Amino acid sequence: MSDKKKVLMLHGFVQSDKIFSAKTGGLRKHLKKLGYDLYYPCAPHSIDKKALFQSEAEKGIDAAKEFNTSATTDEVYGWFLRKPDYFNSFEINQSVFDYLNNYVLENGPFDGVIGFSQGAGLGGYLVTDFNRILSLTEEQQPALKFFISFSGFKLEDKVYQKSYDKAIQIPSLHVRGELDAVVAESRIMALYESWPKDKRTLLIHPGAHFVPNSKPFVSQVCNWIQGTINKDDEEQDVRLETEQEQFEKPQLDDDLLDMIDSLGKL
Repeated sequence: MSDKKKVLMLHGFVQSDKIFSAKTGGLRKHLKKLGYDLYYPCAPHSIDKKALFQSEAEKGIDAAKEFNTSATTDEVYGWFLRKPDYFNSFEINQSVFDYLNNYVLENGPFDGVIGFSQGAGLGGYLVTDFNRILSLTEEQQPALKFFISFSGFKLEDKVYQKSYDKAIQIPSLHVRGELDAVVAESRIMALYESWPKDKRTLLIHPGAHFVPNSKPFVSQVCNWIQGTINKDDEEQDVRLETEQEQFEKPQLDDDLLDMIDSLGKL
């Protein structure tokens, strides 16, 4: 098993691994300095950008601008597709989970998951029970240390709700753009509120639907990761010390009890 620190990067709808890698250059550079390698899988569903906006109300919408993708390529993908006639209803095909299972086995294990838009929606669902959903053992994928959502949303379909109902233990950072017109604030906050209060952090930037790459903002994200990892390490050290004390104390008590019992028999 590799000692490298790795992050699973899940791109947005109408993007690709290459596009998301290009859009997160600043973040990748800073995380590289912290010892993290970023891995970008590409969603299996090919998307026809030209067929996205065909209704009279939607004509003229620029897909590249709408989804923060690339205007120079038609090779774009999605993790899942919207159900016909339902705006916020999605069905994730088993092939997506199978693909990510193989990707983790071939490239992981991973320390964290970072997603944007649809990729963050998928990531937020996955980290509710990562190993169960992707059929991975603890040896194949130890517990994740963090999750970061850029414009991510909670999946609303009934079939996914049980996973959100239990207390999620993976620390999360939820990033929202004040001018984001693609994913409504209420949907972003629904994902944020799925986490216990002590396991979630909200960060707001003044822009729209994208992953900010400015140095000050990226520094905030990296500081959060470091603070989260260090906090977990400190809590683990405290637990180990407490367990050691509890282990030693009963031994002393047992010795004293044995002495008392032996005295009573003299």
